[in-house]
Amino acid sequence: MILTQKQISSVAFGATEIHFDEAGAHFYRIRKEQCERIDDYNADFGMKSRATTGVRLDFYTDSEFFGFSYTLKNGSSRTFYNFALYIDGKEYALHGESHVKNFAGEYATALPAGNKRVTLFLPCLFATTLTSVTLSDGAHVTPYLPKKRIVFHGDSITHGYDAFSPALCYANRLAMAFHAEIFNYAIAGETFNPLMVDEANAREANAVVIAYGTNDWKKKPSLSALISDCEAFYAKLRGVYPATPFVAILPIWRDGYETDTAVGSLQTVRAEVARIAQKYGATVIDLWDTIPHDLAFFSDGLHPNDEGFALYAKGVQPTLSAILEDK
Repeated sequence: MILTQKQISSVAFGATEIHFDEAGAHFYRIRKEQCERIDDYNADFGMKSRATTGVRLDFYTDSEFFGFSYTLKNGSSRTFYNFALYIDGKEYALHGESHVKNFAGEYATALPAGNKRVTLFLPCLFATTLTSVTLSDGAHVTPYLPKKRIVFHGDSITHGYDAFSPALCYANRLAMAFHAEIFNYAIAGETFNPLMVDEANAREANAVVIAYGTNDWKKKPSLSALISDCEAFYAKLRGVYPATPFVAILPIWRDGYETDTAVGSLQTVRAEVARIAQKYGATVIDLWDTIPHDLAFFSDGLHPNDEGFALYAKGVQPTLSAILEDK
């Protein structure tokens, strides 16, 4: 049987909006209206805002079969994509292309017998439309019920560059660890920018995780400009989430960090970001020594690979656990 629009909506998590038309289900982690405003501000960021990072289907079923078909649009500067299928919380299959040639495809597999939890993580770095989702005729579909909700703001690392499996970026790792629905508003290349805070996009959350700074170090014209933008971002975000715990992750080690920019040193940026984050009540996490300063844990000297993301998530988990236990 092919899932209906109502069924797909009931089992989709991490999407602020789902638009249905003759082409299928279009998932927006950032509201479509805001994506269009971002287009006007920065066309590259607008494209990235439509990537489906953090979006997943999650449900229980007794189906003996699971299949889906899809189309894709560019949602990043990367050329690889994957869907990650998990059964009862364990990886079951990975489907995609290392160098995308086909912007459409389909996948189908037999499922283990009996009732089980089926989780399908959509690609982090492409915009995804599901043209169909199929189960065995007569199978039941019961939505998974997350225990927590976490909102993420950040740059490419939070966006998911360069996890080969979408399930293994740090935000989705934390979603699994805390049985949480996440809303990932990160955009690769972005800096502290109050324009990225959309009140209408906000979702009631148990925690908000913020991770900017490394692009600010590269892009901002001065330290005073960085401080001003960081202050404005946190002030606007705190206005949207007046009582929600904030977690601020400082920029991690990156190849070439010893070089000063117009802003100064990366360590100066880290210190200022920590100071401002604490001013707005954030718990600060410093992962500088958590991920080895070794290119083996990075795809390109900046973005963690799957192994680097494992350590990144592990470093964030204790602090976030203490916060979520109180909620």
